[in-house]
Amino acid sequence: MLPALDQIDFRTLRDQANQSLRTALRQGQFEPGQKMTIRGLSAALGVSPTPIREALHGLAAEGAVEVLPNRLIRIPLLTTERLVELRDLRVLLEGQATELAVARFGPAEIAALDAAEAAIVAQRGKPDVKAMIRAIGEFHFTIYGGSARPILVAFIESLWLRGAPYVNYLFPGYAGRERGKLRGQTLAAIRRGDAKAARASMERDIAEAADFVIAISKSDAYRARLAAAA
Repeated sequence: MLPALDQIDFRTLRDQANQSLRTALRQGQFEPGQKMTIRGLSAALGVSPTPIREALHGLAAEGAVEVLPNRLIRIPLLTTERLVELRDLRVLLEGQATELAVARFGPAEIAALDAAEAAIVAQRGKPDVKAMIRAIGEFHFTIYGGSARPILVAFIESLWLRGAPYVNYLFPGYAGRERGKLRGQTLAAIRRGDAKAARASMERDIAEAADFVIAISKSDAYRARLAAAA
């Protein structure tokens, strides 16, 4: 007879798998149109396929992934219209979160933001684009989290699940040209407590990067990928 054992809480595994996948998506670790298998994700996360499958169904409901008939998982390829809509929503919500955060930022919060910026600068010139994207995401969410508006931050995160894969398109062209100038303006405005200026530079930062991606989505090569994925 087996001894009494504590039963495994599969909901915990599901939640952990969900959080790991959400973090990877939010940090741009997958690229638009990328395909993967449940088995591959299961091996990468070190859990059985069941919690992965459950987490993916939730992410599919948010539009962050597509579950294909052949059991493949795909990062969606968004149309130009959806990318424009995503840009407009991000500008609105992330601008608001930035403005709200400024009034709550003291020396400790600004120090955390300085550290996040230093982590970005440390990645310049290195070949690991994914690490750079992770660092940029940490900078942004350090600001948004400072708004103390969890519902607002949750909406922003949901938008990043869909949009962050496209940050990969900013490298090396856009990122090499822009080199964090607008992010620096946002940081400077936060340091001096200018909420309106911080909001304006954040909105411009988001909009200009998104417009670069939107231009790519209008290219013949991208439209051909969209048609093939339909």
